Amino acid sequence: SVLNQARQLVAAGYKEIVLTGIHTGGYGDDMENYRLSDLLWDLDKIEGLERIRISSIEASQIDDAMIDVLNRSSKMCRHLHVPLQAGDDTVLKRMRRKYTVEEFAEKIRLLHQAMPGVAITTDVIVGFPGETEEMFENGYRLMEELKFSEMHVFPYSRRTGTPAARMEEQVDEGIKNERVHKLIDLSEQMQLEYARKYVGEVLDVIPERDYKGAPGTGRVMGYTDNYLQVVFEGSELLIGQLCRVKITEAGVNECFGQLVRVLKTNEAPVSKQLDSEIAALPEALRA
Repeated sequence: SVLNQARQLVAAGYKEIVLTGIHTGGYGDDMENYRLSDLLWDLDKIEGLERIRISSIEASQIDDAMIDVLNRSSKMCRHLHVPLQAGDDTVLKRMRRKYTVEEFAEKIRLLHQAMPGVAITTDVIVGFPGETEEMFENGYRLMEELKFSEMHVFPYSRRTGTPAARMEEQVDEGIKNERVHKLIDLSEQMQLEYARKYVGEVLDVIPERDYKGAPGTGRVMGYTDNYLQVVFEGSELLIGQLCRVKITEAGVNECFGQLVRVLKTNEAPVSKQLDSEIAALPEALRA
């Protein structure tokens, strides 16, 4: 079913698919000898599919077979969302997470080895019951060390009927708010640091929409395979096309670039119009 959907999407002109689910990494648990890594290899064989992205995967589900796919498949995006939730073993245990800080960090190291330049984003919950200042600082230092390309930071929200809601040592809302902002600042710092590495480089971007920051100004925006959102000059005819773009400026939530060329187009009339746009670029960029 997944493979058929992928083929239909490619036939309709889509170049990237995202595999998504509640526990994506657990795909195949109900099947014999067929796991997520097997599905990824089968998707890799689909002609015309340029990119395969996984929406989210638990660190504990990144096994040797998954590392092998990431290492050898040219279609796997250099971006993985791996939820950390907390960077202290005591908090992780109270959350009933099935990994330690060291086990998580080792998986992240393996991912960087398998896929150099990979962007790793994560989720962090701040102020879980019993989280002391020392535990928070342990997590802060770990996140700094792992150098995520972006973190989604959430304050713990008490929900009636859950085991955590009945725990003692609920963290004060003011303290939670302070810690959330500290981690958001760290996330933006790491996001900018990651993006700056690619200034001056030429990356492949698939534009998805008109530039929402300034609609109607002749700019489009889309993502690189390593999850940089890039804005550059070009008509809406570029949407859905595989564009080679030179990154000229790094930003926290978006980077800016300049179109070099369109790698593949689906319709001849569109190609001619795009060719005229590209012909207007400086010769150094067209090269």
